[in-house]
Amino acid sequence: MNWKALEQALFDAASQALQRLLDESGSPVYAAAFHASYREEEAHLSLPSFAANSLEALSEDSPDPTDESFDSVKWNPADWRWDWEICAQAPFLRLEDELQAHANRLGPRQWRAAERRLLVTVSRAARTLGRHFAGHPSVTPGFVVFFHDFAGAIALAKRSMTRRQFEDNFPVERAIENTVREIARLPLAEQVAYYVGRLSCFDGITGEEAERWLIANGLAAQEVLLERLEDSGNPATIARILGLAGLADVRVIQALRRQAIEAGEQSTRRWCSTALGYLGDHDWLGQQAPAMAVKGTCANFDGFRWRGKQPPVLDYRPVERLLERRPQLQAATEEVLGSVYSQIDTTQADVTEALRGLASTHAIIRRHAAAALNNRGLLPDDAQRAIDALRLASQDADEQVRLAADLGLKALQRR
Repeated sequence: MNWKALEQALFDAASQALQRLLDESGSPVYAAAFHASYREEEAHLSLPSFAANSLEALSEDSPDPTDESFDSVKWNPADWRWDWEICAQAPFLRLEDELQAHANRLGPRQWRAAERRLLVTVSRAARTLGRHFAGHPSVTPGFVVFFHDFAGAIALAKRSMTRRQFEDNFPVERAIENTVREIARLPLAEQVAYYVGRLSCFDGITGEEAERWLIANGLAAQEVLLERLEDSGNPATIARILGLAGLADVRVIQALRRQAIEAGEQSTRRWCSTALGYLGDHDWLGQQAPAMAVKGTCANFDGFRWRGKQPPVLDYRPVERLLERRPQLQAATEEVLGSVYSQIDTTQADVTEALRGLASTHAIIRRHAAAALNNRGLLPDDAQRAIDALRLASQDADEQVRLAADLGLKALQRR
């Protein structure tokens, strides 16, 4: 793949489009951006569109011209007045064919490497374009060109600009960065109090960001979290943090058990059960009401588990014990596990357990294991082990196991 040629082609096409606009526009252009790069692993890496906006257009089109955050109309190219499909032009046809061939020739690792290189290439083209038009009479003094992508958000956009440009154009994000640095200088107890206080916030340092910090620093936050589990307005969130932080302390377990049974809100009871599952309290969970037992026992298979301080490792034994002790819960367990097939992201540490799961007496576990082995990112030796096992599973008595095994074989044997 000729990345330099792609970078130059992006610069040339975007430069021509922007120059035409600057020649015609009566209002200063404050920003331009590459955007709308659709990417699907091992399927497609699309080249971006190019957009620009003027101050006049912003004032006419924005419902709130004072909003300068990265998520506002001001910085979202999809909402801008001018948008061009620059990569539909002839010079890009060959380059895009080369890009798809390069990205999809050797499996997921190759595709991800190509995606990373594409992001760098587009960001470089944006930075060069910004320097080229800086000082043009038809752009604002703070004019900036960047790569906009919701997957990378502001971190990706920053690659395209200087530190000064970031500070001048993104005061909201700059203020958040400054706040994070200031809070990091405080004593740990004060940091805990600050992030716990942000759990219900949707601006600045959001509740999602606060949750990530508390999961990573769970031990320091344990006492405060335990207090808030019963007293706060968001006990379900507190329960989730305690579970994902891996705080299997006796007091934590007892508090979560109590809330799982006594809490008034169903969401709180459900998240306390899930947290107990994250923490491995399976014997207790297995003795509870059906919904609680199944929810907690299957917790480590859900997508939230990947937010934990420690990555999950596949383990079917708690589910097997539950089904052996309470076979009447089979239908409920099948429903829960069946809903999380798409959330599997098997690692090398999971392969042996997935292979064991294919021999389980329980069809729902065999189905899940077959889906778990459908991963083209496995190392060659593990991939061959998976292929051998899935060939046997393709003759399974259960139709869904056979279907999952066939899908896995097609994926793993694709070159």
